[in-house]
This record gives sequence, C-alpha cells and structure tokens, in this order.
Amino acid sequence: MPYNHAGEIGDVWKHLPLCDILKIEKPVKYRESNSAYSEYTISVKPQTEYGILKILGLNSYEFMNSEYYSVLKKNGIDDYRYTGSPGLALEILSDKARYFFHDLEQEALNDVEAFARRKGLQEYVKTVCGDSVLAFMDKDYLIDENDFIFLDPYTPFDISEIAGFNFFDIFKKAITARSKTLMWYGYDSLNGQRLICELLKKMANENNVGIDSFDVWVKSMDADGCEINPGVPGCGLACANLSSESVAILNKYLKLVEDCYANATYYGKSAILLTKSVKFS
Repeated sequence: MPYNHAGEIGDVWKHLPLCDILKIEKPVKYRESNSAYSEYTISVKPQTEYGILKILGLNSYEFMNSEYYSVLKKNGIDDYRYTGSPGLALEILSDKARYFFHDLEQEALNDVEAFARRKGLQEYVKTVCGDSVLAFMDKDYLIDENDFIFLDPYTPFDISEIAGFNFFDIFKKAITARSKTLMWYGYDSLNGQRLICELLKKMANENNVGIDSFDVWVKSMDADGCEINPGVPGCGLACANLSSESVAILNKYLKLVEDCYANATYYGKSAILLTKSVKFS
C-alpha cells in the first residue's frame, strides 16, 4: 500500500467537512481525482496522534455529531480502521449517486471496488486508472451542475506531463460548468499559500464565480518553509458553487480545528495551527 498519510491532519481537514457537505448537497454524480483507498489500518504514531487520534480525544459535541465521526465509528475507528474518502462518499450517498474514482494506482482502485461490492454498490461505481488531469481535461469528459467534483492534489501547480494541464485547470473547468467543486491542496511555506490565494482570486475575477478558501497551517511556518511537519505543514480547501449551508459547515469546522490545535505540540515543539477563511469574488 503506497499511501501512508491516512488519519493525519491533512486527512482530518479534508474529510471532516467533506462528509457533511455531501450530505447537504446530495449530488447525482460524485467524481474524485485522487481517490486512494476506501479504508486503511492506521497505527499510533506522532502523525496520527496529531491528526485523527487527537480530534477523537476531544469529546467535542460538534465533532461527535459530525457525519465524519458517524461513518468512522461505524467502520471501526475504535479498532484503528480509518475510512478514506471513497468509503466516506459511498457510505453517505449510498445508491443515490453514481461514482467516478480516479487514481494512478490500480491497487487502490481495486480496494475501492471491493468496498463498493461489500456495500452492494458496485453497479454505481466506475474506476479509472491513470492521470486524472488528462482524464478530467479531455474535451469528451463532460460535467455539469449535477456533478460534485472533489479534487485532492498535494501540489496543485504540478503540470501533468501527458496532459499539459494542472489541477487548477480542472478546478476552472468544474466551476465554469457550474459543478459543485471542492479542492484540497497542500503547501510547505507561506509563499506557497500566497501563490494559491493569488490564483484563486484571479480565477474568481476572470470567471465571475465566487470562490471560498479555508486554510490551516502550523504557526511556525514562514515565507520559505516550516520546521515542523506533522503530516502536512499547511493545507486548505477551496470551494465553488456550493450552498450557503455547506460554506457555513466549512467555517464551523475551521473554528473547531483552530480550537482543537490552540495548544498543540509535535515532538515536543509547539505545533499550534493558524486558520483563515477568504472569499474571492
């Protein structure tokens, strides 16, 4: 299994709001660019202690009543079984949606297909192995307002060697097609964060579309890097064409994460998370 990030802070920030948003939006078609696995066995290590195990230990009313916690609990988080985003989507939307999962690893997609079979949902699922940027940017890959697009790159600026596009090109295609769109992204420095914000602002202005972003990053991060990396030093979610209720969910959980990590440490060093939300229009 080539993925080893399950249950870290990056997963917490992408999956916590995603689950409630899917329940709110109820898309007819769900498309995911970097699906990875439907489920993982996690271990107790510094990254998961800073991630899912930390937030599980909060006994927070808001967290315990989240859709995320409900699915994790159902699927065995108490036994260190963590549900990945394909599993979360399949549990929440069930047979009310069609699913399109993209990934570079066939082993990951085999796991998604096996999970769907166990849930009796195999007829609703299509998996696509290969470069997801190439697939999404194909002129025959049609999307519209009935689609929910979940983009999940760590480095969204990376250009696909095959397609000649990056994940921001998919984001633009999705928002101009009026698809409900959520993109998670990571960065290692404040300069990286700034470049992402500048591009989101430009995209909102040029396409006359409202875009909201929600970021979390380690307080010690500076312009060029970050001495602490608890899985990912900084990450964010950008969304467009979502309901006001979904945007409110993102703000709600951003505050929950801020409060949870107000005194956080990692390997004995301060690892407080800072947060911000920005509306581009």
